[in-house]
Amino acid sequence: MAGARSQVNKPHKTRFASKASRHSHKIDKVRSGKPAGSHRAAVKGARAARLQHSKAIRDQKRAALLKEKRSSNGSSSAPRVIVLCGLSSSANVGPLAEDLLTFAAGGDEKLTSNTVASPAYKLRTTVLQAPYGDLTSCMELAKVADLLAFVVSANSLYNSDSGNPIDEFGSQCLSVLRAVGLPSTAVFIRDLPSDTKSKQELKKAAVSFLSPELPEDCRFYAAETKDDLHMFMRLFKEQHLSSPHWRNQRPYVMSEEACIKPGDSMGLCTLLVSGYLRAHNLSVNQLVGDLCFNFYW
Repeated sequence: MAGARSQVNKPHKTRFASKASRHSHKIDKVRSGKPAGSHRAAVKGARAARLQHSKAIRDQKRAALLKEKRSSNGSSSAPRVIVLCGLSSSANVGPLAEDLLTFAAGGDEKLTSNTVASPAYKLRTTVLQAPYGDLTSCMELAKVADLLAFVVSANSLYNSDSGNPIDEFGSQCLSVLRAVGLPSTAVFIRDLPSDTKSKQELKKAAVSFLSPELPEDCRFYAAETKDDLHMFMRLFKEQHLSSPHWRNQRPYVMSEEACIKPGDSMGLCTLLVSGYLRAHNLSVNQLVGDLCFNFYW
């Protein structure tokens, strides 16, 4: 009277199995009507289909990255736009922009434009400065930036009262730019000491302050010597740049020059804009409001 705990006979034991079940494995599977290995073949086929689909997706991504890399490194390609934005009043953006352009140009000749073609890196680069204190200009420049580079000064880590490299305007600027949508980001750390140990300590302190405020893939660079700039340019050339989703929804022009040509009729004129078309193709038959296009190549 063991009840529910009584022993249950095991069906795989031959003592309790019928003669037919004991000899079922000897019956010809062709005669039984069940194809040999049908389940195993189906499993193998499904696995092969999954592997083939994964390989096709990888090949598509690789081809897209290769196409983007070739288009960005050509002599006639659109330049990559770097926007330098200071996060405090002590971050001097002007000398850094000049150093970047001079180093990318590969010489000490006088710069006449903020766009240079680098023969060493085979890359066209545009460097723009966001004016400190002008939140609207910072936001407009961030909209067209391929790389938004924030500039901080290591002096603010120990000279300021709070020891924070971001002041009130820098915090406000970061808040607005995060709300709008950030492209690929980087941080340039200036005014680092020449001593290696002190340099690494200050760089780690700056990273610990800024990391919570920026995306996880943000890169930090020292920006003092030519070796530092060389490392940045080398990594920047190979970097896959991301952009906010809203930027890729419609075409836009990064203008290099704009002027107004008076028309024949009174009150009419033609706006001439030269630059690079980005994101998508633009049809000559499209309208912007009530304005029509004419393209000149």
